[in-house]
Amino acid sequence: MKMILSCEHATATVPEEYARLFITDPHILETHRGYDIGALGVGRIVEDLAEDAFYGQCSRLLVDLNRSLHHPRLFSSFSRNLSRSARELILTDWYYPFRNLVLHALERTLARHGEVLHLSLHSFTPELDGVVRPNDIGVLYDPGHHREKDLARQLAAAMREVQPNLSVRMNFPYRGISDSHTTALRRRFSKDTYLGIELEINQRLLAEDRGRTAVGQLLRDSFKKAGIGIPGK
Repeated sequence: MKMILSCEHATATVPEEYARLFITDPHILETHRGYDIGALGVGRIVEDLAEDAFYGQCSRLLVDLNRSLHHPRLFSSFSRNLSRSARELILTDWYYPFRNLVLHALERTLARHGEVLHLSLHSFTPELDGVVRPNDIGVLYDPGHHREKDLARQLAAAMREVQPNLSVRMNFPYRGISDSHTTALRRRFSKDTYLGIELEINQRLLAEDRGRTAVGQLLRDSFKKAGIGIPGK
């Protein structure tokens, strides 16, 4: 199956004109709140298996590219108090371009091949609000979408086969039908043609280059075993 890869929280970058928003807490951008630590590095390792790959170009604390326009956390506590016109400009410059690039790539792949897997790549902090999250990888999907559920289980099984000690959980640490990029696109495309799966990788695996390389290779091997994203096929 052909794959489009997206990484919504790839960077902690904030355009210079918005740096003032973070002057009271400049280090927040480099934490898990500012971006998905390690996700970009993993994406670069597997991106050649995808028809196209797209990476967010601004911190989620400026605008969250994985949220719908109506979501209360589309803008963070640092940016939500900007004027309406300033927030609209952020959407115009950063949100809509990213979402439209992914949308158009999906449409092109569907036109050529009749179906597509959209893989949305994320990472999660090992501890949140005092709660330890010990699993290694979460596979998020819509349980009511039977083809998506089957593919998610197939991918999880492939990862466990490649690395038997791997802790893989389904729809954890988040629900696969929570507001997200894939959830929004499920409403746009038919279940017969669009499959949207999010991968959530524990950031404790991604702190160093060798960890990101190991996870990237695990995903490459697992995708191939599951028949996902094989160029030229």
